[in-house]
Amino acid sequence: MATAVLAAAALAAVGTGTASAATATDAATTIDATSGSHFRLPAGAPTPGEGYRIGAAYRVTTGTQTYACTTNTDGTTTWATKSTPEATLQRYGRPPTTIHHYAGPRWESNRDHSIVVGAVDQTVPKTGTIAWLLLHVAAHENTTPGELDRVQFISRVNTTGGVGPTGTCTPGTDTPVSVPYTADYVFWISCKPVARALD
Repeated sequence: MATAVLAAAALAAVGTGTASAATATDAATTIDATSGSHFRLPAGAPTPGEGYRIGAAYRVTTGTQTYACTTNTDGTTTWATKSTPEATLQRYGRPPTTIHHYAGPRWESNRDHSIVVGAVDQTVPKTGTIAWLLLHVAAHENTTPGELDRVQFISRVNTTGGVGPTGTCTPGTDTPVSVPYTADYVFWISCKPVARALD
């Protein structure tokens, strides 16, 4: 049985690491804050496995995935399968912080401007919407302590929308297409305190 997890008030002192991807088998992992806002990890969500816990969860309040027209190696042109995110994320519970999610992919705290850069470890395809993802944190780009410092993995779950156009297109003529989407982002931290030297 998964364990209920209380969201940390703030994330500090970063760690780095890797873990094999795992899948949540039920929907019992939650954040329950005093504000009454709840987050429940859905069944089938990709997770980093043992040794990590939820530090915080955020929902997309406004967001798009943007697709560009690209030329393939064989000379054909199609809409890119990879997209560029642009979104504002609102934290479940307290403190009611927000995060800017953008190209990289990056997540930047609007409170202290700490930044993490993600790289995809696992993809869970979903019908009619963009995939669920597990990403490991490939880099921390801030040089002073911040709320994202301990984040080591990020899950994207509960997605709606965001699916790009298909078929041929004309580079330079067809402008990039931005498709609205929503999702929840789960920020995972180590169960053990891990410190790193800031650059």
